[in-house]
Amino acid sequence: MLIKKIFNNNVLLAEDKQQDIVVIGRGIGFQKKRGDAVEEALIDTRYLPQDEHWGRTFNDLASEISPLVIEMASNILRHAEAQLHTTFNTYLLVSLADHISYAIEKAKQQIVVHNNLLWETRHYYPMEYQIGEWAVAAILEQTGVALPDDEAGFIALKFVDKQNGYLANERASQITTLISDALTIIRYAVGQTIDENDINYQRLLVHLRFFLDRLYDEENRTGNVNIDAVMLQHVQRSYPNAYDLADKVIAYIEDKTHKQVAENERIYLTVHLNRVLQSTLAQ
Repeated sequence: MLIKKIFNNNVLLAEDKQQDIVVIGRGIGFQKKRGDAVEEALIDTRYLPQDEHWGRTFNDLASEISPLVIEMASNILRHAEAQLHTTFNTYLLVSLADHISYAIEKAKQQIVVHNNLLWETRHYYPMEYQIGEWAVAAILEQTGVALPDDEAGFIALKFVDKQNGYLANERASQITTLISDALTIIRYAVGQTIDENDINYQRLLVHLRFFLDRLYDEENRTGNVNIDAVMLQHVQRSYPNAYDLADKVIAYIEDKTHKQVAENERIYLTVHLNRVLQSTLAQ
């Protein structure tokens, strides 16, 4: 593997068997020049371009932002993969580095970009939000630039969906907005304050997240197959208020997503809503 371009002491563009590869490792470019062999023992991370577009995009990015930002983005990405036990699409490196560079510049100019989904992100995606907080702390340590809490939320959303890129981040934002709107409908229907620390409320949040994930995931949707008609009638008779509220939430979601919600989802949502209603009325 030979060095093709040196971005800084820790970030290189190399060539291996006529394939471009971005390699990151502490001191890997120190006192090196184009054409030298890469010390593979120093490689921490490799990024193989998935296509021609990735390579061009990365080169454009590397010419416009600090290589330190690319290195930070790589470290944050590796941390997220370890915490979430997954592997992200390499396009996320470009997206994350670009976002961090933009956020740092805005912070230096004392311009705050408010995150209107910060509360929802913190509550619905706690693991991803913790990664966002870790990233903000790492950026402060390495650059001396303090990013606002809003940025922890923005960074968190990049890790919400395993299918990364613009469309996935757009989907994550749509799901977060839908959850927020659904909770507004629920709070209005309940007519009194819901204890957000209540275990039943927390379970409802988790359920709404994965319910919407399933709704957007066309391949894993089961439609109305194997619906237990007896169970559906049972929850409708036993929990009429929760069932009516589930109807309102589902009608709203169907209108916004243009997707049909399966009847089994109606059963599960009714059960969760009934638990929230019961615990709220018991206050």
